[in-house]
Amino acid sequence: MRALPQDRPYRFHPPRVRPWLRPALRWLNRRLFLENKYRVAEIDCRGLEAVQAAVAAGDAVVLAPNHADHADVHVLYEVLCGASLDPRFMGARELFDGGLVDAFALQSAGVFSVDRDSADLAAVKTALTILEEERCPLVIYPEGEIYHHHEWLDPLHDGAAAILLRAAKRLPAPRAAKLFPLAFRFTWDPSVRATFAPRLSALERRIGWKPREELPVVERLLRLGAGVLASKEVEFFGETTSGPAMLHERIERLWDSLLADVACRRGGDARAVTAPERVRSLRSRLRRALLDGENPPGETERRALYDDLERVRVAHQAYSYPGSYLASHPSEDRIAETLMKLEEDLTGECTYPVPRTACLVVGEPFDVSAMLRAGECQGRLAALELTGRLEKRLTEMLGGECGEGLPAAPAAAIVPADA
Repeated sequence: MRALPQDRPYRFHPPRVRPWLRPALRWLNRRLFLENKYRVAEIDCRGLEAVQAAVAAGDAVVLAPNHADHADVHVLYEVLCGASLDPRFMGARELFDGGLVDAFALQSAGVFSVDRDSADLAAVKTALTILEEERCPLVIYPEGEIYHHHEWLDPLHDGAAAILLRAAKRLPAPRAAKLFPLAFRFTWDPSVRATFAPRLSALERRIGWKPREELPVVERLLRLGAGVLASKEVEFFGETTSGPAMLHERIERLWDSLLADVACRRGGDARAVTAPERVRSLRSRLRRALLDGENPPGETERRALYDDLERVRVAHQAYSYPGSYLASHPSEDRIAETLMKLEEDLTGECTYPVPRTACLVVGEPFDVSAMLRAGECQGRLAALELTGRLEKRLTEMLGGECGEGLPAAPAAAIVPADA
């Protein structure tokens, strides 16, 4: 999980689509990101025809993918543009902190910012305008973060459902509001297996260990994770967990204790139940205190706020490692994914050493307009109910259509960069 700046004032960035620039953006996206950086050699996309039909009919369309990988936005941009769709993306505010050139490219491609830690009214208004007035799919990632265990879905936020429900109530007949679940999976070329041992040795040396090349790969990964976890336990608690606690129990203790510690000093939100909700609530409080222009923090308090932000970051990072994800099914793809995640957390950068295939399956849409007419998803809990249905459907798709249960289909090679 990438460390991101937390002390910059937020400024909303609207989409500023420049159609004349799209050929260049697609070329850069394929060449710079898909082919070179993320090593996506093939894209297997199924079910996009339903999205094309809905957009052509004038429906308000929200695409809700699981956030599998840093590459999935780039894959989706290529796929949607290649299908003559004109996508808009709701993207985290931090994406626009890379400078003017990055912001210009993102906005030109149809991306607009959202502050995930607050009620970003500008982002909501922009999303509603897109759904009500434009004929293009709006992409919203309901997981909100990339956790790098894409075979398991994390709890979804209800923002995408809430926005589409509001739009559905405003749409004139015969237009309909439709929510499409999208299941993403990435699979690695079998040659990735040869990279496991040397990459593990590099990480072991990074934390001061002698490489244990005689051990099986999964055991080395679990030992390395346990070692990093122990160092964090000592850093924040002064000692490691004693007794026969399992790895997943120690991970949960770390993130829960860190979040509870910060909440004791800064205050918590009773409505925040899951770890991601608690993280967003605390991060928002800490950011507001750091950026308080009327009562700016002194140097001592500023250091304390940064210390608490680091605790929240480490808690979020620890939460992103479900203890049994690898141990329960140590497949080649899960090993590669876990190793890539450790590299990002220990070195700041993911490694993509061999080609990968991106699998994207578009599921049967939820016709939100029809659901409202039928009296479904009404009242204050409507967004939560619709989100629950979406979460159930995405979970099924990740284990079925986009998983091992689906018969293999021929994968389409990425369009050559000079096409």
